[in-house]
Amino acid sequence: MPTLFLYVLQSSGTMALFYLLYIICFKKETFYRYNRILLLSAFVFSALLPLLPVPALQWLQTSSPENTQQLVYISDNGHAATQTAGATTTQHWWNPLSAYAVPALITLYMGVAVVLLLVHAVQLLKVNRLIGKGNVYVKHNIRYVQLPGLTAPFSFSRNIFFDPNAYEPTELQHILKHEEAHVRQWHSADVLLSSIYCCMCWINPFAWLCKKALQLNLEFLADEAAIQVSNAPVAYQYSLLKISSTSRPAAMVNHFSTSFIKNRIRMMNKTQSPRLRTWRYLLLLPVLALATGLLSATTGNVVMDSGADKYLVTENGVIHGMVTRLSTDQDLADMKAALAVKDIHLSIPVLKRNAAGEIINIQFEAKDKRSSVTETLDEGPISPFFFYFGKTESGIGEMPFKHTPQSLLNRAIAESNGKTKGITTDSTFLNRFAGGKEGYAKFLARNIRYPRHCQENNIVGNVTAQYQILPSGEVTNAEVLLSPDKVMGDEVVRIIKMLPAFKADATGKTVTASLNITFQLEVAGKTLKGPDTDRDGTVMVIGYGKQ
Repeated sequence: MPTLFLYVLQSSGTMALFYLLYIICFKKETFYRYNRILLLSAFVFSALLPLLPVPALQWLQTSSPENTQQLVYISDNGHAATQTAGATTTQHWWNPLSAYAVPALITLYMGVAVVLLLVHAVQLLKVNRLIGKGNVYVKHNIRYVQLPGLTAPFSFSRNIFFDPNAYEPTELQHILKHEEAHVRQWHSADVLLSSIYCCMCWINPFAWLCKKALQLNLEFLADEAAIQVSNAPVAYQYSLLKISSTSRPAAMVNHFSTSFIKNRIRMMNKTQSPRLRTWRYLLLLPVLALATGLLSATTGNVVMDSGADKYLVTENGVIHGMVTRLSTDQDLADMKAALAVKDIHLSIPVLKRNAAGEIINIQFEAKDKRSSVTETLDEGPISPFFFYFGKTESGIGEMPFKHTPQSLLNRAIAESNGKTKGITTDSTFLNRFAGGKEGYAKFLARNIRYPRHCQENNIVGNVTAQYQILPSGEVTNAEVLLSPDKVMGDEVVRIIKMLPAFKADATGKTVTASLNITFQLEVAGKTLKGPDTDRDGTVMVIGYGKQ
């Protein structure tokens, strides 16, 4: 999930908890100052808590049979390695469109936020221009702006705007006392903070509800202060009813006559809440704890492994690496930085991606003081390729090497989208062969032949091939991945095509299987081996060469 949307989700959840706490426990209480702190805390904590480094909860779960570890046979070294089951990716016609969905949604969200901020900024400019249009006088560090024809009195910052000719002296006194309370208690700061938050998190309904509750509570505070000064609550209420108007000034200001009239009069006549009930505000602590827990639960694995952690492994002094179709630009940058520390220079002069972000064309070059490796792939989403740098040698290729770490093999299968070379994707496939693993080996040993052309020319080495087993059990798509001679490769392909059908797979999956066959010759009492045959193969074929 993109970081922006996750932030909005977590912020909305935190705001909802605060708002529900206010509605359930404090809405009907007369602790207006405490309520102001609570509601302001809702905006502050919901904005800041998602930004704090809250650790993610680690959910414990038992492995299901489908996700248990299984053996994978690596064709170039013939040993078993552990692989976690990889997910199969299905391509759909809408996949290219999905690559643009997130940027489009982010642009839309930010566009609405900017428009709302501009609307509020325009309102503030209009309020500021009103100062120059009226008669102004200053008293007790408060600026009074007299504007004939103003529909409703209001205040913002240290300014009070009113029409002196529209009200009777008593009513005007009540208005000014009310607006002076707004000014002295800095209520404009509360309105400004809540408005900015609502603009940025406009999709959060609880933000708007909390803003409305905050504005109403500010009116309660101003009413309370005005009544204490005038000491005439009934007259004040009559003035409030008389002056109330359906027209409303800008939303960024505090205004005397609002749609909160009914609630304001009800709270003026309400008996003061007992002081003992203030203990309820301690409920803010478990709400904060609950909000932190929700943030931890939704954080998940936001902190991702770096590209170096995912695609580079050092074992026994050898640096192993890999690139897949899903390696991001940041992953490659992390790898480059990590390799630079080990005096290995990495450059990628060519890198192209499709609409889904997959690598479709890459030129990969890496070198240290002793050697260099290069790989170029340009056919659709690339297959994983591996490289390593040892003390005396290095290598690169689409097939894993005999010492390639298991963690890289696991990730190669998971990110390959079915395109892997030299790796069997399901170790249980031999259970579907007649006679199992032993029957498979006997069939190969009984039918494989050392090509005469290779015997006569003393050609030895390993042949690595792979094929696919369809869900029906049919063997297809046999291909040679590595062979010292074409004739040797053709012989291995011939044997693969002779394989009888496997038992059908109940799960309906297609399996990629690899096969490694070692060819050796006995010549004049000596054994001729290929340059990379000092390891066990699936089948070893020994012939007699020409002396």
